[in-house]
Parts: sequence; C-alpha cells; structure tokens
Amino acid sequence: MNKILVADDDKLIRWSLKEIFSREGYEVDTVASSLEAIQQAENALYSLIFTDFEIDDENCLHTIRKVKSFLPDVKVIILSALSRQRIESQLEGLDIFAIIEKPFQSDQILSITKEAIG
Repeated sequence: MNKILVADDDKLIRWSLKEIFSREGYEVDTVASSLEAIQQAENALYSLIFTDFEIDDENCLHTIRKVKSFLPDVKVIILSALSRQRIESQLEGLDIFAIIEKPFQSDQILSITKEAIG
C-alpha cells in the first residue's frame, strides 16, 4: 500500500488531506511540525510526502534534506501560500516532485498524487 505523510501546521489542512486520501484508499499519517515529520519518516516507508513550505516558522528545506537522506526515493510535494516563483529559487538542488499553491482543490491534489505514486 502507498503511504502518504502530510506535514502542515494547519490542522484543517491536515484533516482535509487525510480525508481526501483515505477515501481513495491511501494510508495517511499527519504531523504538525518539521521535527515530527522527520521522526515519522524515520519509522515508516512513505511513497509521498506533502509538506507546507513554511512550517514551524521556518521553511521546509532542512526537513526535506533530512528525510531524503534516509528515504531517497520518496516524492515530495510542497504546499505553499506563497507563489511558486517566490519559493522555486530556494529549492535549487532538491528533488521536488511538485509545488501546489494554497488554496488548492481536492481534484488537483488527487491528480498530482496519482501522477506521483500511481
């Protein structure tokens, strides 16, 4: 089964994404911080990670680098209230599958998820 990790400090986004993915048959874990995301990823094999770009009052770059060090094949999708152009330059050298600007639509999320993990 494909496992998804959602890391976002917004409780409503975590709940919404868990509902969307669970209805489609995905196994989903949610966390509210970068530290929790790293700890969770150390203990489970995820196919896909959704992470808020600005989590814990910092950006997610450290979290992505750390997780990719022990899960190199995991696909990462960044969620952000910032425009794609504002964050792309900061992602240089990181293997990011996609960036989705908030607010997003459930069909957009499902489409990119299916593209990422089938």
